[in-house]
Amino acid sequence: MIDLHSHILPEVDDGAGSIGEALSMANIAVKEGIDAVVATPHCLKANDIDGFVQGVERQRQQLQLALDAKGMDLDVFYGTELLMDPIFLRAGGLDRLTINGTHYILVELPMGDVPFFADDFVYKLQLAGLIPVIAHPERNLRIINDPNKLYRFVDRGCLCQINTGSITGLYGKQVQKCARILLTHGMGHVLGTDTHSDGLRGPYMKEAVETLKKWLDPIQVNKIIGITPYDIVQGNAVEVEPPRKYKRSIWGLWFFG
Repeated sequence: MIDLHSHILPEVDDGAGSIGEALSMANIAVKEGIDAVVATPHCLKANDIDGFVQGVERQRQQLQLALDAKGMDLDVFYGTELLMDPIFLRAGGLDRLTINGTHYILVELPMGDVPFFADDFVYKLQLAGLIPVIAHPERNLRIINDPNKLYRFVDRGCLCQINTGSITGLYGKQVQKCARILLTHGMGHVLGTDTHSDGLRGPYMKEAVETLKKWLDPIQVNKIIGITPYDIVQGNAVEVEPPRKYKRSIWGLWFFG
């Protein structure tokens, strides 16, 4: 399996604090059945894209060398988690922030809102030939309150990455419920652990996959964990089912069909 969202690189952002912790996280990942991770440190500043890219790639190479030296069967690919902020559109160089040099780019919505500029941001990324992969939309407060807020982005060609911790309930029942709605309505396409440490927010995958098997049919599960993430890392075209809007009953209960 591939972990498409990981803060495993040491001393880059709020993820691994040292090479020792990064190796510990890698050890957990291998035990969880993960054979590759995309290192996606937060990209929050637009005024030094060159320095950011060079620093991330340097840390990625050093971590890969350390993993290889220890005989750990884990590939670390380059990536970033780009904050959805119009300043990055003006800064340029976004093609250097993509997943493994492909045309897929991991983009993070603000946690509390779907900002007014989100549609324009996504549109301009697409004009530049990039395909946005929206990180953990199930944790966004506006989308939790109304999952259909995500529909138009998926309908326009965005992909969505769901956190494994959201599926297992790590972030609470509301986030878990939203994750299930998105996944069962064609608005969740790949998984990522969003790991930040070797503790509670470690790179855990197995439990989420088992839960996913209870929510979706085997073909859908295989596509989410065994096909789409590999296509993204390799830069291949990704085929997804059309998104479906959810409906809520008059008693406020979710329909998961």
